Amino acid sequence: MAKVKYRYNVNSCAYEPIFLSGKERVKKSLNFLAISFCIAILGAGWFNLNFKNLDESLLQEKNESLKVEWGILEDKIMRTSSLLAKIETNDDESYRILLDLPKLDEAVRKGGTGGREKFPLSAKERVALIEKTYSQLSKLNNRLEVERQSLDEINKEVKVKEEMMVTRPAMQPIDNRNLTVLYERFGLRLHPIYHEWKNHNGLDLVAPYGTPVYASGNGYVSHANMMGTYGNVIFLNHGFGFETRYAHLSKFNVVDGQRVKRGELIGFVGSTGVSEAPHLHYEIRYKDKFVNPLTFLYSDTKQSEYNKLLQQN
Repeated sequence: MAKVKYRYNVNSCAYEPIFLSGKERVKKSLNFLAISFCIAILGAGWFNLNFKNLDESLLQEKNESLKVEWGILEDKIMRTSSLLAKIETNDDESYRILLDLPKLDEAVRKGGTGGREKFPLSAKERVALIEKTYSQLSKLNNRLEVERQSLDEINKEVKVKEEMMVTRPAMQPIDNRNLTVLYERFGLRLHPIYHEWKNHNGLDLVAPYGTPVYASGNGYVSHANMMGTYGNVIFLNHGFGFETRYAHLSKFNVVDGQRVKRGELIGFVGSTGVSEAPHLHYEIRYKDKFVNPLTFLYSDTKQSEYNKLLQQN
């Protein structure tokens, strides 16, 4: 029920209700609406100045979070690039030198990282930073792929070097405890039987008849049979250009084509072929040329270490 207003009538000395005309009522309503509208506009303006809408607040919060994450990403790129640079240095200055491999060309490793910048505010600067960071990541990825290939090459070379080490004829074929005399004369000498000067292409290791003879390196038996002045002789092919020969044997402990390891028993000392007494004539050939076996022997190998080599088989 609408509230009724009254006014005092001095003539009748009584309060009488006030009744507005239709025109007055419309005018009053319009005034009320105009004032309300102005208040609403001022209120909305004040609210917008002092309070952001929810979507804008969430967007700004997300934007600030992205700034932090972008900064972390830049730091990770810089740290990764720095670590990779150390690995590349070790690769070129250590691993490749030790393995006798050439350094990688700088153009192959080429890649950049750039410096750290503040997160830009304009859309154009943001696009530029994104492109720059993408370029950094692409170059870093390229460097990582080059280094992966380099390490694969180094790993393969290490395996080759390891194989070379175990196949290299470096172990003395007769145990020192059984060795009576080692004739170290390599090259031209007066032959004890023919009494004329001939090349002596190996070492003579004098030991009792039947003394075990061991393979001086990994390889396979390319020949195990009687051969002229050698008598009973074994040829071992070690790969990488190396071959060893064990002559004047009394008998064999291997057959043609058999693979052997360093320290494996292959035969026994004898005096077959052109020989005056039981001994082992030991030769090393490298790339089809005779070389002095003394340069390949582990002359400082202790007896305990020699025994370990024998026990490995």
